[in-house]
Amino acid sequence: MQPEKLDPYNHDPRREKQRRRTVLRSGKIATINGKFIADCQIYDRSEKGVRLRLSLNVELPEHVRVFDDEQNILFAGKVVWRNAKEIGVEFAEGEQNIERHGKRHAMLSGKYYAVSTNE
Repeated sequence: MQPEKLDPYNHDPRREKQRRRTVLRSGKIATINGKFIADCQIYDRSEKGVRLRLSLNVELPEHVRVFDDEQNILFAGKVVWRNAKEIGVEFAEGEQNIERHGKRHAMLSGKYYAVSTNE
């Protein structure tokens, strides 16, 4: 009998929700009020959150918004772990925490995005 092959990507038994492989894509991280902080790359995504790599090693507030350039959505979340420029963000629950349009969404979408000076 052959030993069961574990998927090296999803083998952690502590993981409540399994990660989905994603094509490396760009995003932006902002304060909860929509003020731009840094560009990021989205590495992994699960039902509960995302793993991001920041373009700069910057300080982050506990609660943030992440704009996914490919899906064109802005979602609220909480930074739950960090390792230098790599962070884990857990999605805030509730549909009200996902924006597909609106002022904050408009500020972060597109190639040239606005940098808000108002908190």
